[in-house]
Amino acid sequence: MKGIFAIVLALLATLCQAKGAVCPAWTPQRADNEINQLQQQLRHWDNAYYQQGSSQIADTDYDSLQLRLTQWLHCFRTAALDDEPHLPSGGEQLHPVAHTGVKKLPNKLAVAYWMQSRDDLWVQPKVDGVAVTLVYRHGKLVSLISRGDGLRGEEWLKKAAGIPAIPSLSKANKMKWFCKVSCF
Repeated sequence: MKGIFAIVLALLATLCQAKGAVCPAWTPQRADNEINQLQQQLRHWDNAYYQQGSSQIADTDYDSLQLRLTQWLHCFRTAALDDEPHLPSGGEQLHPVAHTGVKKLPNKLAVAYWMQSRDDLWVQPKVDGVAVTLVYRHGKLVSLISRGDGLRGEEWLKKAAGIPAIPSLSKANKMKWFCKVSCF
């Protein structure tokens, strides 16, 4: 019995030390400064990505810094936390179909568990790039909409002319059709 009690105490001590190791030994003022600086940098990258169509940081680096911010907020701020990055609002052009976000899962086991309850999945590789919607009418490109907030984006049709990979005409001469693409 004493052996089990000692093992439990040792495990608890290890867990407490591990949790403390995530929190830097900062003064409250320094913690606020570091958190605010990281939040500003993440907002800058969000704006560049969602509004200007520029990916200035690799996804893995961004995710790592977002996780660091979440950890710091748990360490230093006791108020309700809002850790999720916010998509900038703006953009006047309504998407024909919303660009929905994907909640990232931490590991393969979590993905397998999530997949168990679904029987019709579309799986595709994650490609870094700028998500846009292309809208064609009668085979002609009439709109190129930035991702924006997922529901509305900026009209970028004039920018499409400078991108040879985006066809201005389509052989599918349907009344109206659209596709979502990532340019990288």
